[in-house]
Amino acid sequence: MKIDRKCLMSGVMAGFLAGAVLIVFYFFYDLIRSEPLATPTFMAGALLGQEGLEPTSLHIALFTLLHFVAFIVLGVLASVVVELTEAPRTLLFGVAYGLFAYSLVFYATLVMSSARILDAPAWPIVFFGNVVAGAVMLGYLRWASRDEGVTGLASSVLGSQVIREGVAVGVIGAGSVAMWFLVLDMVVGRPLYTPGALGSAMLYGAAAADAVVISPGTVLGYTLYHIAAFTTVGVLASVLVRQAVKFPPLVFGLIILFVVFETFVVFLVAMLGAWLMQELAWWALIVGNLLAAVSMGTYLLRRHPQLRHTLRDEVLWAEP
Repeated sequence: MKIDRKCLMSGVMAGFLAGAVLIVFYFFYDLIRSEPLATPTFMAGALLGQEGLEPTSLHIALFTLLHFVAFIVLGVLASVVVELTEAPRTLLFGVAYGLFAYSLVFYATLVMSSARILDAPAWPIVFFGNVVAGAVMLGYLRWASRDEGVTGLASSVLGSQVIREGVAVGVIGAGSVAMWFLVLDMVVGRPLYTPGALGSAMLYGAAAADAVVISPGTVLGYTLYHIAAFTTVGVLASVLVRQAVKFPPLVFGLIILFVVFETFVVFLVAMLGAWLMQELAWWALIVGNLLAAVSMGTYLLRRHPQLRHTLRDEVLWAEP
């Protein structure tokens, strides 16, 4: 298939928009941390091989220029790929592209520059920003193509039963955990301490309990990641349930998904800081996720009553 000028120009604009979205994202991220322009300053220092660089207009301008050049190249690459492979210009494809390609470029740049990766924005921030930028990029490519525009994109996402159901499942699970920890925090007389502590560790790199900041920005920032994580798991669970009805052995995939997620949550909290494991009891994390699994599973079983028959099938649990 021939790559025409329109394809290349669409890629340029898509990359520019994605790059602009990330600049705005990190601007507000730095503002919330009370460190204006800290991220572009850090990246400029990494590219110039000068750690601890004092921010100047020249450094910010240099990083911004290189930032847009990199994203324009990634945008053109994405446009060419979808044109040659006829891949669907969907939101999920954009999310995957942003998470993989953007994150690869970001961390590869830091590794090649010998900068301290620990001084960079926390990986959940990086991944979330890249996911949003990837969605914006593919959203524009779809709008600029012969496919339906922005309205069609929204319809294709919201019209997908798997996506709608997965989002509902994720919100139910996230709400269950949030309510559990809200009750625990209220019982011990520390309202919103759990999201405040996790948010402080994720957003500000808090290394001790006395560094916890319970503020609207910290709580809201953590809550967004909390909902995003559960929504992702909800979509995966919805996909597995629908396939398990057709192919019962995939029920074990749901069990594996739960175990992996449970392990990941505990590992993530431990990785953010040993002090968190002391402040947030491990059993509370386990119980919270069990409540989420029960509530999510109950919702899915009500949506797919045929799965009950699958689970009761003795053949499924019989020894080979």
